[in-house]
Amino acid sequence: MDAELLVVDESALASVSATITAQPLVGIDTEFVRERTYYPELCLIQIGADGLVACVDCLAGLKVDALLATLLRPSCTWVIHSARQDLEVIWNLSHALPARVIDTQIASSLLGFPPQLGLQGLLAELFDVQIEKAYTRTDWSRRPLSTAALAYAFDDVRYLLRAWQKLREQLIALERLEWLEEDCRRLVTEPPVTEGTALLQRLRGVAALELRAQCAALALLEWREQRARDVNRPRRWVLGDDQLLRICRALPESVTELKRIPELPHKLLGGFGQELLGVVAASDSEARRSTVGSLLADQSRDSARVAAVRAAVNECAARLGLDATVLATRRDIAALAAGAQPREVLPGWRARELEPLL
Repeated sequence: MDAELLVVDESALASVSATITAQPLVGIDTEFVRERTYYPELCLIQIGADGLVACVDCLAGLKVDALLATLLRPSCTWVIHSARQDLEVIWNLSHALPARVIDTQIASSLLGFPPQLGLQGLLAELFDVQIEKAYTRTDWSRRPLSTAALAYAFDDVRYLLRAWQKLREQLIALERLEWLEEDCRRLVTEPPVTEGTALLQRLRGVAALELRAQCAALALLEWREQRARDVNRPRRWVLGDDQLLRICRALPESVTELKRIPELPHKLLGGFGQELLGVVAASDSEARRSTVGSLLADQSRDSARVAAVRAAVNECAARLGLDATVLATRRDIAALAAGAQPREVLPGWRARELEPLL
């Protein structure tokens, strides 16, 4: 049984750093809160290594720079389950990313497990281990942490390296280890910063708007993102999605027109009314129309061709024993149906697998 260590002082922190210095593979998880802030507040860093399971209390006044330097050294590979948010937290703290990441959620999806399988579900499948789920929404900023919450945090990294070894064996047997390496390499090639175009694609209701209004939506999303960063508050506290869409539908040209839009907060109108009008007015450009059109337009109105591409994706996924969404998203299918080449839409191994069918 690996030793458990709750790190709340500098000597214990130094001990953990020394233990993992020579280890090439380290399990990592983080616990954070961001309900009232834009940037996540890091509360715990969990580390699973050979002979050690540690929880580093980041709210105990510790100087974690040396630990991060050890974890971020070029020879260290992180094993994480569903890595995106953890990498965002580390990036915001250190403006650096690990040299290599192995995401066990991606690894399991390439073996035919559900794409969004949680760590609890994966461990139950691999080892018949049951991890408590009740603490997934714990307020990790509260101190002291309960014994049960700490047990949950330790378990989040206790089995990661074992799980990876088992997944690795199966990936090698299916000759898919290279697929995982391709997918995980993309996780650390660019900072995990959310772009306005990604937010536009996730904005419910925007597809039903006219192109001019969609351009305004993209501009307002970019404005909101910068404003939320500046004040370190959640996006919805700056401007809610519904409020943003109302502005886009109205396309106001004056403060009077802006005030007629229902349910816009007086504080928003008073503080940023003119700024919002300027954003809307400047949003209609050829460049933005092109960007929005490529993101949101119905790329193929030929329903038969969309169905044919979807059938090809499903056929390939069935042959590989994968969920079809692991191969191609709905937007990928629309782009392929519109005539895009697989290598223009899909990265690496996905294009290679689908090309013969498309």
